[in-house]
Amino acid sequence: MTMANTRIGCIVLAAGAGSRFGSDKRVAHYGASTLLEYTLRSIPPVFAKQVLVLRPGDEVLARRFAPEWEVVYAADAARGMGHSLAAAIQRASDWTGAVIALADMPSIQPATYAAVKDATAAADSLVVPHYRGERGNPVGIGRAYFAELARLEGDQGARALLQQHAAAVIKLEVDDPGILRDIDTPEALDAADQ
Repeated sequence: MTMANTRIGCIVLAAGAGSRFGSDKRVAHYGASTLLEYTLRSIPPVFAKQVLVLRPGDEVLARRFAPEWEVVYAADAARGMGHSLAAAIQRASDWTGAVIALADMPSIQPATYAAVKDATAAADSLVVPHYRGERGNPVGIGRAYFAELARLEGDQGARALLQQHAAAVIKLEVDDPGILRDIDTPEALDAADQ
């Protein structure tokens, strides 16, 4: 499959409860905006489609990001990230692959999203970025694995799929420590580069 025939979308998982943070971290102040706004703005406009996964009751948040982002409400989001990803992948039926990102990782460079996208050109791609030997996010998943994503449950997200198909994973080295930094606690937010 040539690059010209690829259709790679981006899915941002933002339906988690953020229980370790103690409040809704998606709307926590980060720089001059909110954490979620900052993360979404970091994603370059290189994707065929952009899907934002929220939970039921997030209609106000959804309106803020439409029409740039197609919103999917994950009804079972409280049961774990796997349910959110399974809900989102239903919107990817005409994609060659998907780049799966997390809403609480605002430090990822736009070039990293583009590199993961480019490395996910084949339908059987599994791409995991690495920084100095450590694996991070976002990950790229080709459409050959979409049926498995659609069956995900619990809080593993794509990790179980990547472990199951470890021999097929492309380790993409990037010069971006942001792939390792998520904001799980108020202390992590205070320590983050903003």
